[in-house]
Amino acid sequence: MGELGGKVALVTGGARGIGAAIAAHFEDAGAFVYRGDLNGGTLELDVTDRGSVRGAIDRIARERGGLDILVNNAGLLCTGPAEKTTGEEWERLLAVNVSGVFHCAQAAIGAMRGREGATIINIASVSAEKGGGAIGNVWYGATKAAVVAMTRGLGRELGPHGIRVNAIAPAVLDTDMVHALLSEERRAKILARVPLGRFAALDDVARLAVFLASDAAGFITGETIAVDGGFLRT
Repeated sequence: MGELGGKVALVTGGARGIGAAIAAHFEDAGAFVYRGDLNGGTLELDVTDRGSVRGAIDRIARERGGLDILVNNAGLLCTGPAEKTTGEEWERLLAVNVSGVFHCAQAAIGAMRGREGATIINIASVSAEKGGGAIGNVWYGATKAAVVAMTRGLGRELGPHGIRVNAIAPAVLDTDMVHALLSEERRAKILARVPLGRFAALDDVARLAVFLASDAAGFITGETIAVDGGFLRT
């Protein structure tokens, strides 16, 4: 049946990119997956709207009896100098990257409580530790640092309820969006700082998500694990 057989999962931002890769790997591992997204998912979901989030969680609980796995993947990447970021861009970053995680995690607790092996996985970024990344700016890094803090705190608070909370912090991913943002010269400079010599693949992140959602990670909580080929340690 697979290591996630019989589990019910919600992946926000699940229609594309990291979210779609995680959803596919979860399904391969036997989970029933709701791909929450504004466009193209199997469940319409706006993580910035508390009513939308509550409605989605209630629907899952009604249809499946509860929720075992929540992946807070929906997020925005804002690039550019701190001085030139507009107030509107900052507010949108906060709404999706921080408040979106808050809304979903808070709404999911009741649907997860009492279900063996329940877990929340947040998608952070190495930018949280770097204070900005190779293509993300300082404000993006700040929102992902908030995700790391929420992960640590929720892991401590929800542990007694049997709910584990961890985060994955990817470095630069090998995606079409990244290729469009980076010149060949910039790509080469970044890769020179990655000991494993390549960008992270979507499957690298998705495979870790499956592990963290499985019983094999049953005694891991409050942690943020980098998927960066050694980038942070160089």
